[in-house]
Amino acid sequence: MTKLTTTPTTASTRRTRPVARTPDPDPVVSRRWRWALLAALGFVIVPLVYAVAVLTPLGQRAEDAALGGVRESDLFGTDTALNVISVPVILLLVVVIVAVAFARRRLAVGLGAGVVVLASAATSTLVKHIAVRPEIAQSTTPNSFPSGHATIALAALFGVLMVTPRRWRPLVTLVGAAYAVFVANQTVVYGWHRVSDIVGACAIALFWTALVRAVGPVVDRGVRGDRDGTVGPRRVVSVVLVVAVGVALAVAIAALVVGLGGGAHDHAAILLAGRLASSASVVAVVATVWFADGMHPRLVRRSS
Repeated sequence: MTKLTTTPTTASTRRTRPVARTPDPDPVVSRRWRWALLAALGFVIVPLVYAVAVLTPLGQRAEDAALGGVRESDLFGTDTALNVISVPVILLLVVVIVAVAFARRRLAVGLGAGVVVLASAATSTLVKHIAVRPEIAQSTTPNSFPSGHATIALAALFGVLMVTPRRWRPLVTLVGAAYAVFVANQTVVYGWHRVSDIVGACAIALFWTALVRAVGPVVDRGVRGDRDGTVGPRRVVSVVLVVAVGVALAVAIAALVVGLGGGAHDHAAILLAGRLASSASVVAVVATVWFADGMHPRLVRRSS
């Protein structure tokens, strides 16, 4: 009688060689390079905007046309938002930033945020004293490049964001961006500053923020995890920033076309275009910092 043998149905014990995987680049190094590129961008924008808008007849005439649209009835009922920006308030803000960072055991980050605020304010003041506005287009108005108010408003926002927990940054970003836009609009409507002044201010704030983030202490340590908060608010902020820039630029272009059409210039329309262009530049630099910080959900690398 033939004895039947059964073959065990166990899984094969044959081992497979593990697949070699290329290690991911250090995320800290990648972020530092990202910030370094943004710092270089801000460094280039400042002299470029100054050369085009202030040192050329076309640039001077274009911006002075917007100043012709300033009317007393157009002014805001109060300049409280501008008066808030003063040396004592700036110093108090730096103290608060450092104190918050110390409470979170991130003193080095707080000191870096203080550098962003103070260095941006000092750079804006220095550039304004050094830069000249030549009389090459029948323009006798003094130099106003760049806007110190807009510089400080943006630098303060970026400094505060550095010491703010990630889950609260969406709210702080929206509030700070709204205030910075209001300040930029108010200075343009008052005739204190031109569009190029606001763009220069944005570039200075971006330069110092990115430089500190590139060479300074790491703001966010380790895997972020739940510290990012829910995804919804961050997506909302991303959409709001991008849409706001697009709408502001589109309406600014339309207002500029209306202002330059029909022979005689419509200074009110040109002023509106300048206000919207200033607002767009402010929101654009806020959006740049927002995305560079990895706050948009799709840019966050999740560990498997």
